Amino acid sequence: MRVAAVRTWRRSAAAAVLIAVVAGQAFTDGLWNIPIRTLGGKQVWADVAWHAGWRIQEHALTGHHRVLDPRDVRRAWGAEAACRRVFERSARPVTVDGEHLVVLLHGLGRSRSSLARLERMLAAEGYAVAPVSYASTRRSVAGHADRIEKLLDGVRGPRRVSFVTHSLGGLVAREVLARDSDWKRRLELGRLVMIAPPSRGSALAARAVRWPLVRGLLGPSLRDATPAGARELPRPDCALGIVVGGRGDERGWCPLIPGDDDGVVGVEEARLDDVDSFLVVEGLHTFLAGNEAVIAAVREFLGNGRFTPASRTPRPAPSRTIQARRRGCIP
Repeated sequence: MRVAAVRTWRRSAAAAVLIAVVAGQAFTDGLWNIPIRTLGGKQVWADVAWHAGWRIQEHALTGHHRVLDPRDVRRAWGAEAACRRVFERSARPVTVDGEHLVVLLHGLGRSRSSLARLERMLAAEGYAVAPVSYASTRRSVAGHADRIEKLLDGVRGPRRVSFVTHSLGGLVAREVLARDSDWKRRLELGRLVMIAPPSRGSALAARAVRWPLVRGLLGPSLRDATPAGARELPRPDCALGIVVGGRGDERGWCPLIPGDDDGVVGVEEARLDDVDSFLVVEGLHTFLAGNEAVIAAVREFLGNGRFTPASRTPRPAPSRTIQARRRGCIP
């Protein structure tokens, strides 16, 4: 009985050592990878490098890294250095289409897929497009900016960079642009279009941050989206256009927000001093990035530095569903 127990223990120990060796090699050398299709990175992954659709992502909880190809297939995982080697070998030989890079930054609790319609439009216009993933509910605005700054420092190919953001992404872009980063000495800074940004802070965020459960779900960025957090960010030193949604009257969609609003951000909350162009379209916060009028406005501003009357669309008659929703706050 004792001999059998010893043999069982030895086999278990050998298996544990083998697993540890394999895991250690994977973590340090990027080996033993199985190419699997991923979701592309949602709330726990942040891009730290991008080139022609390839990306290195960092896990917000474990700190390990992975390499995804343009189809979001994992090509390596483990330590950052190992992933960098795979990335340099696989991604760098690919030519980036376009000398003007547009970085897309999504909002709180969303992912880069929420900006898919904008991405398709910009690619059709000839831009190189980098829809960036960041762990919006796991870090502060400064923490998000750290990783995007690192990503931009590694950009090769494009000569100019512009930004298009939705909601919280606007605050992240302002933090990135406020820094004296290495990429600014290599890339010409183009234009910034912010869609529904809480530029002056959000009244709803100021209410929500009082609740521990909400703070736990939405993370440190929620506090950064309050008036106290947003006012610390300077106005970006570039051509700036802001598009915000509204109802078209003084009541707005949400009774908790003063004046007109998109259900989450008020029209006046989105304004910044000395903005180059400001546009209000009818729409709800969550869906503005896919709104045809907004997409047209982004195209106009990146091309001409202003919103034109062609960016606007006639105001449609509200549906019964929209009329019913006007009685409450729309997420």
